[in-house]
Amino acid sequence: MTRQGTWTASLKNALDGMSNQEPSPLLPIVSMMARTVVTPSDFAEYVRSADENDATLTQLRVSLARWDAAPAVASHKAGQPETEPRTQSRRLAIYEGLELDAACASAVSARSPVYEAPVTIISKAFEPWYSEARQNRASVYWDDYERYLRETKGWSAKAIASLDETTNDVVERLSDPTRETVKQTKGLVVGYVQSGKTANFTGAIAKSIDAGYRLIIVLTGTIEILRAQTQRRMDMELLGVENILSGLDPNDPQVARELDYQQDIEWLNRNFVTHGDALSQPNVVSIQRITTHKSDYKRLPQGLSRLKFQKFDKMRRLNDPENLFRLDAHVAVIKKNAAPLRKLIADLAPIKGDLAQLPVLIIDDESDQASVDTTNPARWNGPTNATVDRQRTTINRLITDLLKLCPRAQYVGYTATPFANVFVDPDDESDVFPSDFVLSLHRPPGYMGVREFHDVGKRWEDEDKTIANSNELAHVRELVGAPADDDIRRNQELQEAIDAWVLSGAIKKFRESHSTLRFRHHTMLVHESVKRSDHAATAEVVKHLWRAAGFTSSVGLSRLRRLFDDDFGPVMGARANGSPIPVTFDEVKPFIGEALASMTVDHDPVLVVNSDKNITDNQRKLDFESDQVWRILVGGTQLSRGFTVEGLTVSYFRRKAGQADTLMQAGRWFGFRNGYQDLVRLYIRRDEKVDLYEAFEALLLDEEAFRDEIRQYEGFDDNGLPLVEPRQIPPLVSQHLPWLRPTARTKMWNAVIESKATARGFQDLYGVPQRRDPRHFGNLNQVAVPLLSIASEEFKFRYAIEDNVAKADSGSFRARVGYVDGRNFLSLFDQLEWSDGFSIRVDPIMSFLRSATEDGRIEDWTVFWPWPNKEGTQILIDGLSGPDGQHVPVSPRGRREGTMGFFGSSPHHRAASLPIARGEELAVQMPNGDPILLPAKNARGVALIYLVDDRTKKERSETPPKVGDIVPLLSLAVPSSATPHRRDLIQWTVRVKSEPDNPAVPIVKV
Repeated sequence: MTRQGTWTASLKNALDGMSNQEPSPLLPIVSMMARTVVTPSDFAEYVRSADENDATLTQLRVSLARWDAAPAVASHKAGQPETEPRTQSRRLAIYEGLELDAACASAVSARSPVYEAPVTIISKAFEPWYSEARQNRASVYWDDYERYLRETKGWSAKAIASLDETTNDVVERLSDPTRETVKQTKGLVVGYVQSGKTANFTGAIAKSIDAGYRLIIVLTGTIEILRAQTQRRMDMELLGVENILSGLDPNDPQVARELDYQQDIEWLNRNFVTHGDALSQPNVVSIQRITTHKSDYKRLPQGLSRLKFQKFDKMRRLNDPENLFRLDAHVAVIKKNAAPLRKLIADLAPIKGDLAQLPVLIIDDESDQASVDTTNPARWNGPTNATVDRQRTTINRLITDLLKLCPRAQYVGYTATPFANVFVDPDDESDVFPSDFVLSLHRPPGYMGVREFHDVGKRWEDEDKTIANSNELAHVRELVGAPADDDIRRNQELQEAIDAWVLSGAIKKFRESHSTLRFRHHTMLVHESVKRSDHAATAEVVKHLWRAAGFTSSVGLSRLRRLFDDDFGPVMGARANGSPIPVTFDEVKPFIGEALASMTVDHDPVLVVNSDKNITDNQRKLDFESDQVWRILVGGTQLSRGFTVEGLTVSYFRRKAGQADTLMQAGRWFGFRNGYQDLVRLYIRRDEKVDLYEAFEALLLDEEAFRDEIRQYEGFDDNGLPLVEPRQIPPLVSQHLPWLRPTARTKMWNAVIESKATARGFQDLYGVPQRRDPRHFGNLNQVAVPLLSIASEEFKFRYAIEDNVAKADSGSFRARVGYVDGRNFLSLFDQLEWSDGFSIRVDPIMSFLRSATEDGRIEDWTVFWPWPNKEGTQILIDGLSGPDGQHVPVSPRGRREGTMGFFGSSPHHRAASLPIARGEELAVQMPNGDPILLPAKNARGVALIYLVDDRTKKERSETPPKVGDIVPLLSLAVPSSATPHRRDLIQWTVRVKSEPDNPAVPIVKV
């Protein structure tokens, strides 16, 4: 081993050892451990030259991220106050504590800049305890889980640090398990589809067990395949070999036969986590599995009622540290079905006395299971939702029974949508409302989600659409033919999707042979219906097409060559991101047979995944754990909620018109696609009857806008009070889904928004009347034309958009600007007509505008009218003139069918004009190219205005618009100076003054 190799191992151990402490002089400790002098120049050179995935560099980054985010790190300079998290002053304090010189600090900052928060937190005030407890209690399960993620799964330092911080945020808000008084906490963690929620709650469970929680109940979805998948993940990554064996000898033939994982390739390859001698250390407990990979919870004669939680000191509480840290933990992973939940409750009831003092953690994965369909309000309010209501109500009441049975239980729900049912339906069970905290996880690095499948923020009037800049062109392929309408075309489209799966599989084999990339699983999803009876028919069609495809024949190879030349080749060339690229189809051709061999282990690759026992009993089980899965999966619900389809590369998604889906049901194609993002294809229905791609984009953009707004309300006001509490989230959700109005409900949300600014950004107010409503004429001529006629000065504006998870974007465009007095603007704005129900969003903003204009916090407005770089549709409108003195441009922005309003304003236009609202000086160009500065001015807002053609896509392609087709759209950014205090951003009241803390109140009381 080299000298550097010797001391870098000591460096890793030193950083690991001080992970729960404040930073201490680093190089003297490393030199002592390595028994050699490590100089500052040695350290700086190592940091600069270390491989990106070097284990010691990863540990350094994890430690820095932990110190960056810690509640307090004191400056080592006399008289200096404690530093704020995630600031340069905090990082300097860390370097001072580590006694790193300027060269070392510079090298570290270059490789590991100050870490940004990976989560948005809306929380009530709480009593912090975990940061201190973590330094004094065992950390075996978290330490081993972190090590497993880093060394076995290859997680990056940034991903591990993000998980560490977000799980700290969860556990910190639970009740201290050693607390004398009883306190229940209820929270919700909001992630993204297939984005690592399981890893998050596994990490939270690891820290909770280390801290003293002794009964962990994980509620998964409603299907066994998902429960088993979750059980295995936790067994493999958290509980570990020792707790699975529970002292038994794995070499004993009888034991081997009864083991869950005797055929599991990861078990056989020794890839399950191990804890070693740590389990024999004081205050480190073993974990008893109440459920197994093969079995949900069952009542047994020797069941939980026989597992007494023994007090070692009978004079003390069960949760006193003297007792608590000698008790084994118990973990159950249970389907969210009534039967197993009732069995568990029945077995817990006899030990009610112990449960009164037992710290319990309930994790509710897929907590919005059977939630309302936010895309289809008519369906929600109709009789077809009654069964779903009953199912959801039954499960929620059983969870409530668990909470009552376990007074010290903490409840944390996990969901992939911020529009979870608990924020939409006031009649939902109030006992599972996340009244204490809501954590919204940020998009993780490397995640392939809505931004990677949709052209979010792109405005093609300003640039040409190519596979390099358009996610739609790169990844999305439209489906038109339907089985009932055009069977021939449907089969052609399905054959192309199958060809894409075969070709992408061969490219994966090529990449394996030319790099260290490995692709254990390679799957295709076929989803045409939720009906089980349809799945078998679809599977037969897929099998027929497979048998007739002749992939290695001249005809089949010709199809694959054409697909490579027209599709995969160009997309790889633009988007491979460093992965090996075959230059020609002939380079891929030798790997087609290898791919087909992996696909045809069982003759054909087609597998039906549903709850039809006749089908599942007569085919091979879907098993991502013990098999290499190169399969085409045909199914519905079991593949559309919660279950992770590993290696998913091609998705074929066609559903009948009217069967709208929520994000959770739709986004199986989202997830991590390391090494093959450029090969991912989504075949999705887009025809005259329904455009599922646009429907999903609309819903997902609503969710993204809501997450962005919530981020503005995080934290506390100047008086230390939360700006927004969880009980106040439902009205904000209602503002983003104003068309979703519950009927026949017995309760309503208690919190009411009195006044709201635009959260120091833009707010799109696009809830205009429906298409061809005569009120559009007044909005155009009485409001938009007077405002736009003021915008008479033309400039070229530049924009630059930084994004931590997507490519940075920059460029320029033309816009006309003008200025209008605050009171005159308010008079015009007040004349706008809105869609029925949109007042819930406009009224609080109007209240703020009136108040801020009256007291002088808003003096005037910049009218900002962007013009496209490319020549497009133009129209003649009285009172307005364009470059030719007559015609003005029309934006191609489309209406979002099924909701009120249009797709949002351009991020380019927002980024370029927002400095005006911030009171900043802005450099622009005159039409002749001369530079000019727009002067800074406080109390000046921005009104961003578009004129759009409000006709269908088909109508727009056939004839030019008339004035009656034009609709004005308005976005506002209030001046930053109008909200000098955080409380100015949003102000609240309640409907029932006597019940201010209740999220929902009976309608009869209002």
